[in-house]
Amino acid sequence: MAAGSNPRQKMINLMYLVLIAMLALNVDTKVLKKFLLINQSFEATNSEKVADNNRKIESIKAAVEDSGNRKEDIGVLNLSEEVRNRSNTLVNFLGEIKTIIVEETGGSDGKGGIKGYKNTDYVYRYMNVDIDDDGKLNGDEIQVLLNEFSDFIQDSIFLGDENSGVVDLARNADQIPLYDDAPPTDPSFKSLNFGYGTSAGAGLATISQLQSDIINLEIKALDKLAASVGAADLKFDVVTLTTLPEQKVVAAGAKYRTQLFLSAASSAIVPTMTADGDTLDVTNGRGYYEFTAKGGQYDREGLSKQSYIGTISVTLPGGRDTTFVDTVEYFVARPVIQIQSASVQALYLNCGNEITVNVPALGSEYNPTFSARGGDVVRGSKAGQVTIIPKSKKVDLNVSNAGNFIGSQSFGVRQIPAPEIKARIRGKEIDAKSGIPVSTPSFSLDAIADPSFAEFLPKDARFQVREAEVNLVRAGRGVSRQRVNSKDVNLNKLAGKRKGDNIVIEIKRVARANFRGEVEEFKNFAPRYITIPLK
Repeated sequence: MAAGSNPRQKMINLMYLVLIAMLALNVDTKVLKKFLLINQSFEATNSEKVADNNRKIESIKAAVEDSGNRKEDIGVLNLSEEVRNRSNTLVNFLGEIKTIIVEETGGSDGKGGIKGYKNTDYVYRYMNVDIDDDGKLNGDEIQVLLNEFSDFIQDSIFLGDENSGVVDLARNADQIPLYDDAPPTDPSFKSLNFGYGTSAGAGLATISQLQSDIINLEIKALDKLAASVGAADLKFDVVTLTTLPEQKVVAAGAKYRTQLFLSAASSAIVPTMTADGDTLDVTNGRGYYEFTAKGGQYDREGLSKQSYIGTISVTLPGGRDTTFVDTVEYFVARPVIQIQSASVQALYLNCGNEITVNVPALGSEYNPTFSARGGDVVRGSKAGQVTIIPKSKKVDLNVSNAGNFIGSQSFGVRQIPAPEIKARIRGKEIDAKSGIPVSTPSFSLDAIADPSFAEFLPKDARFQVREAEVNLVRAGRGVSRQRVNSKDVNLNKLAGKRKGDNIVIEIKRVARANFRGEVEEFKNFAPRYITIPLK
């Protein structure tokens, strides 16, 4: 037995099962009358459902007409009417058998029951009668007709879908999980429903229950068919709130303006969408388009007007393919390049000038590349960091992002300030007026970088005296000399030093180590000569 479609139906089915069990226990005849009540309930419910199904057919017919009697919808209507006719034929056939059972067991009692409700012989004999001399029995014929109807529904309406829930209406016991633990001796449909000892009342209730199964399967089929009318229509079932702001980033104190509206799409169809000829991925009726914006021809406000052509192709009611085309305009803002550096206005020649280039408008998409005219560039470890090594009086830094040129920034180039050469003892500068004791063993010649330059570019502000000539001068005449190849001067190598003599130092060569650690000769330094009196 198939389950009922509402609480009342389920209760009838449950009562029927209970009474069948009681009948097997040979309960008294009062219980047998309960089958007549169950039969009456089945018949009342079945009558209501048949009327509902007739109304469903009329609803399907009206929907087909409203949709313009399209060919595919007319096919749905014809199939619905065939389901109704087959169901009616089968229900009426079973109704005729019920009439035979009533008449052959004594007829109606005039009170809604039958006189032969206690007859436990006729139903069994009738179901085992050979019909048409072909060896087929009445009970077997009923099983064949019922299962032919369920097969028709499964194949024609649900197209063989194994998940449809449609099963044989007339099953043997070995097809019903309920009997897995205790299968009957004769598992046939006929014996299971109309076996030996079945009372006339129980037979009527069983047949009414089979009629109910037929009608319930008809309901399932008609609901499926009704839902398929207009399946080709463009139906919007994905409705969402959409906002269209004038801009997503708003400065504090500025006004935020947007539009709120409902947007609708269809989950039943996947339209074809393109943008500038590129086919888009479509999800829930929405196509997703992404590209890198390119500017050019900026106006006074720094905006460049651009556009692309979008298309959406769908099948509209009636099977007509339609393509919607629109030109979508948008504006590209000129990116503002922000430079962060210890010295923004000018760079230093042949030095590693480290700067950070930011383009706030690009946000997380910012991953720039750099090139330069008038110098070399070295990209840093973080986005926007770059080192510029100027080779001329002017450097133009070009900034690109994702292969698209953003803009350029020009820098003036300064010469490296001359370091100051100082004679010092243990880091303290020698006073050129008072001099040093004649017994002083040594001092150093230190090349001191310009303070501002050293602050900006400490890695490029490393100077060192590499060669100097040290002369011992007395009364304007040179007494002795020595050449040193480092910043350290050993006075012990100057023989004959006296009080009142002067040490005159000529700076020959100065070197500079750059940010890469490379050493180069540096010709711009001062003073060239240093005089230190001996006392």
